Amino acid sequence: LEYLEIQGACLRSGFTLVPLNTRLADPELNYILGDAAPALLIAGREHAERVEGLGTAAGVKRLVGLGQPRRLDPYDSLLAAAEADPEADPLDPNLNTTILYTSGTTGRPKGAVIDRAGFSARLFIDALELEVRTEDVWLQSLPMFHIAMFLGCSFLFKGATAVMLPNFTPRAALEVMQREQVTSMVLVPTMISMLLDDPAIASADISRLRLIVYGGACIDPPLLRRAIARFGCGFHQQYGMTETGVSSILRPADHLLENNAPLASAGTEAAGFEVRIVDDQDRPLPTGEIGEIVCRGPGVMTGYWNLPEVSAETLRHGWMHTGDLGYRDESGFLRVVDRRNDMIITGGENVYPREIEAILAEHPAMPESAVIGLPDPRWGEVVCCILSGRAPAEAELESWLRERIAGYKMPRRWFRMAELPRNATGKVLKAELRRELAAAETYVEIVPRKMAAGG
Repeated sequence: LEYLEIQGACLRSGFTLVPLNTRLADPELNYILGDAAPALLIAGREHAERVEGLGTAAGVKRLVGLGQPRRLDPYDSLLAAAEADPEADPLDPNLNTTILYTSGTTGRPKGAVIDRAGFSARLFIDALELEVRTEDVWLQSLPMFHIAMFLGCSFLFKGATAVMLPNFTPRAALEVMQREQVTSMVLVPTMISMLLDDPAIASADISRLRLIVYGGACIDPPLLRRAIARFGCGFHQQYGMTETGVSSILRPADHLLENNAPLASAGTEAAGFEVRIVDDQDRPLPTGEIGEIVCRGPGVMTGYWNLPEVSAETLRHGWMHTGDLGYRDESGFLRVVDRRNDMIITGGENVYPREIEAILAEHPAMPESAVIGLPDPRWGEVVCCILSGRAPAEAELESWLRERIAGYKMPRRWFRMAELPRNATGKVLKAELRRELAAAETYVEIVPRKMAAGG
């Protein structure tokens, strides 16, 4: 709850808040602290000792701790001794309000700078699109260092109630949903799956739930259809990124169409946003053609902290270049194909891992998979599939895929892991998989039936 106090104080006083991902390793946090160079570092109740070491190493002048820290300045004491300033409320819309560091899945984390106008726009868009009501009870089950923070703030902005769940478990979430009579909540696909698989859901009273907001990673249509049937409430998908906030939405009405095709899409533009598909020269592409997804709108960052050249390139021509590949379908829905960095080029052909993962997910016995490209002397890259949990045999999955995708898209190597590595919001860390498996010798290799180029 103190996070909201601190964010409010920064908004009113003109300070910039940099929330830190507590799940990052110390070297990663050292990098962010060195880049942001904060004047004040505040530790959560379980992190005082860690913050003391990190803050001292980074040369931060003031270290504050929640609760009763032994060696840091107590937050509660400072708050009690402070004098209220009812006039504090800077009007400058260009003040830097928040710097959110990206997850770093494609390299070093970059600090996305969000000014006061952008911060407000994100709240306004969420409040409008989610149709937030004063009587709503919002369950915040994603961390506040994530862009899902804006969802919770939009409910508070409208005078609704926010319930904070510091550590998500399906049982804890179900208990809170019943006790607090939750009406709206945010989940990532992994959380949705965990809730559906928990036996307690069979007897849980979640009748007040009107809306589930989801995003953060792709969700497979079979899981989504199962969730819609079980929860019996509206579903609202948000597509966006740290740098933009929400830019495209699959709204509740889109989930109820007789045609299930929209369930695999990212919907249409959020209020105030424009989204385009462009080629390598930033020229708009026609319906059906794959290109980079770019967007512009009031919630887009002003740039990356301390990275003027990268900022200029990312925001060139006034459009945020997302690095995602996608296309518009005939109905106008945005289809996200994959990250540009995840695309595999094998034998001169482009392969989009997300397409293969989605088809594997349709297999009735398939838990989860990740598809990546690994270097190959003959083909440039070879398509590889990593299976998790109790996945079916590789030969069975090969037969499943051969009936549904072109031969050049077939995985040639199969790996197995107990679980896939993820970041704090459930995204599979494909860069980590590529590093770990590049030199691996233990895998099942499927010999292609046709080895001609692209075959």
